[in-house]
This record gives sequence, structure tokens and C-alpha cells, in this order.
Amino acid sequence: MRSTHCRTRRHPLLCTLCGREIAIGEEYWACNGARVCAACLGEFARQELAPCREIRGKEARP
Repeated sequence: MRSTHCRTRRHPLLCTLCGREIAIGEEYWACNGARVCAACLGEFARQELAPCREIRGKEARP
């Protein structure tokens, strides 16, 4: 006999960078198709903002 109970199990939500599961109630950031946990936020920001990176004294001159 088959069970008539609804299945409540959902697919896990994984961090795009580290692959760790993001738990229910845990904050994460969704940006440009990526889902990023709090531990990876700094690395994600560095990657996303890389085109804006400048080095003092070596800025591009117009």
C-alpha cells in the first residue's frame, strides 16, 4: 500500500562557492544566479567587484 502522506522533503539549497548546504533560517545572498553563504560572502564580493579593482598609484588614466 502506498503512503498518502505529502512529501515535505525539499531539495537542499547549496552555496555556489563552497557547496555547503544553507540551512533553513540561515541567511544567504542571491546575486546573478549565485547563492552564497555568509562564510563565502567576502570571496564572492571580491570576485564580483574584480572589474572595479584599482591599485593606488597605478590607476588607469583617461
